[in-house]
Amino acid sequence: MGDYTCLITGPSGTGKELVARAIGLSRYIPFNPRKLKFPNEAGACFFPLNLSALSPTLIESELFGHKRGAFTGAIQDRLGWFEVCPASGTVFLDEIGELGPTLQVKLLRVLQTRSFQRLGETNSRAFQGKIIAATNRNLAVELAENRFRHDFYYRLCSDVIQTPGLLEQLQDQPRQLDELVLFIARRELGQEEGDPLAEEACTWIRKHLPADYPWPGNVRELEQCVRNIMIRGSYTPPAIRPSRENDPMADTIAQFRAGRLTAEDLLVRYCSHVFNQCGNYAEMARRLEIDRRTAKSKVSEDWCRRLDQNQD
Repeated sequence: MGDYTCLITGPSGTGKELVARAIGLSRYIPFNPRKLKFPNEAGACFFPLNLSALSPTLIESELFGHKRGAFTGAIQDRLGWFEVCPASGTVFLDEIGELGPTLQVKLLRVLQTRSFQRLGETNSRAFQGKIIAATNRNLAVELAENRFRHDFYYRLCSDVIQTPGLLEQLQDQPRQLDELVLFIARRELGQEEGDPLAEEACTWIRKHLPADYPWPGNVRELEQCVRNIMIRGSYTPPAIRPSRENDPMADTIAQFRAGRLTAEDLLVRYCSHVFNQCGNYAEMARRLEIDRRTAKSKVSEDWCRRLDQNQD
C-alpha cells in the first residue's frame, strides 16, 4: 500500500491531518525476531509538512535534502524527508493545492519513479515510503483553470478521501453535536467541570443558532464557540453573507459555463449589467463602444430589476 498515494480533500478544519496521521500510523511495521523489537517506532514514521508555510526553496530542502553549498545558507549536507522516511513511513504534504507548477513537476517525478535528487546533486536516491497529500481547494476548479497540473493530479488520486464539513456531519448524525461538545468541554476543564459546560453549551447552541447554521470554521469554530460560552456565556458567529439562490449573475455564469445561453441572451444580460452600473445610456454606449440607440435596445428592465434586488 506504500506505493499508492492518498489524496485527502475537504474544507479547512475538518481534520484532514488527523485522517492522514491515522492512515500513516496504521501501516505495517515488521518485527525483528532476533533483536526482539520493531525497527522503527510508529510515532516516528510520520513526517508532516505544511507547503503553504514555506518558500519553494525551503520546501525542496525539506523534502529532497541538499548538498553543502547548494544555495546561500546551505553550510552542511542535509537529509530530506524523502531520504529519512523509512519504507514503513509516511510523508504528509498538507496544502498541496498551494504548490507552484515547478514543484509540481519535481514531485511528479518522485511519484512516477519513486526516486529523487538532493539539491546540488545529480545522484538519484530511492524513496521507499508512502505519500499522503491534502488540500482544502476545489481541485476540479484548479484543474479547469490550469493552476494544478492534470498529470500531477492523476498521480495523486490513487486513493481519494473527502472529509465532510461539520454541518454535513450534524445533518447526518444530529446527536454528534453533543458528543463533540462533550469531548471539547472535557478536554478544556476535565470531566467534573466539563460535563456541566457541555450541557450549557449544547443548550445555548440549540437555542440561539439555527439547525442549518453552516459552521464555516467547522470543528475549529465549534471549539471556539464552546470556549466563548465558557468565558462569556454566549457566542457571536462571524457575519456571513448568505448565499443567494436567485442571484442573476451567478445564474448567468452557470448557464454560460454550461453553454446554454444564446448570443442574444448574453448580450442583453451584459448590457443590462453595464447600464445598472453606470445609470445612463450615454455612458453605457461609451463603455461598450456602440451607438446609444443600440445600447438602449439591449437593456432589459426586468433584468435590471433583478440586479437591483440582489444589491446590498
